[in-house]
Amino acid sequence: MKDTDYAYAVARIRANEGKLLTGAQVEALTDAPSFERALQDLKNLGWLADDGEAEISAIIGRQNAALWDLLQAVVPDKDDLGALTALNDFFNLKAALKCMLTEQDPTPLYQMPTLLDLDALTENVNAHAFDRLPPFLAACAKRAFEAAHRTESGQSADILVDEAALRFLADKAEETGSDLLREIFRFLCDSTNIKVALRCARTGKDLSFTESAVGPCFALEKSVLCYAAVQGEAALFNYLSATPLSGGAALLKNSTSAFEKWCDDTVLEKAKAAKYVFFGFDPIAAYFFAKTAEIKTVRILLSAKKAGVAPEIIKERVRALYV
Repeated sequence: MKDTDYAYAVARIRANEGKLLTGAQVEALTDAPSFERALQDLKNLGWLADDGEAEISAIIGRQNAALWDLLQAVVPDKDDLGALTALNDFFNLKAALKCMLTEQDPTPLYQMPTLLDLDALTENVNAHAFDRLPPFLAACAKRAFEAAHRTESGQSADILVDEAALRFLADKAEETGSDLLREIFRFLCDSTNIKVALRCARTGKDLSFTESAVGPCFALEKSVLCYAAVQGEAALFNYLSATPLSGGAALLKNSTSAFEKWCDDTVLEKAKAAKYVFFGFDPIAAYFFAKTAEIKTVRILLSAKKAGVAPEIIKERVRALYV
């Protein structure tokens, strides 16, 4: 599609950008004296439903649904949205497979937003009707199911799905005509591979296993990353210290949550380039990442408030903002 075909969508997105939380508003929520006061402040900001539903999961679910409703309403080519939800789609496949094997309901585990019909996902996975799944998931689902039965381990299935997710994202990074999305997708592949490599290092996995678990790399060299992981944590972090992702790797040494925050903040910083773009899909993608980060910040903030966490600790956990 032409960039100008997105003129209406970008106009709607710009209007909604004005409704994103500001730094001052998040700081006020963080400094609220109680969980109840934070909820009241959020209600004043339009985050609570008319019925006053105060469950964190309901508040977050409502925001995710509103985000997705907006994007589906304004984006002229729905295929563009598939790249944004890919990681959730593959995660939901893992949840469906795992719960099918353990005879549990996967519904509480599903992540939003997603383009998948989650009821159909559950039904088809339970029936082993993998050919009924969307093409980008079908082959992966069948291989993962067969691997889980062959090895009697859910770990092998997880590895196959995770690696397929990264290959899908890497392909999207090369297919997209957007420099912004290409840069973000490449970063997501590399940052995810760092976490995979660290898990392999900490659990003593051999080189063959590690190479099968690590997906396509861009700013990292896969062969060196895998070999370093096999040598242990010290060797892995020594290699990462000389890569463009050294800042995040340094945080990961001490805190997984700090690394996750760094990843989210890095994606948002890259997305900010779309503030100065007036046509095409980039502003829509940037808003998706911005709103997703905002929703994650509110979820972290409310959960911490409910648990009585001090404001100064909460401030260390909240994500960067787009506005």
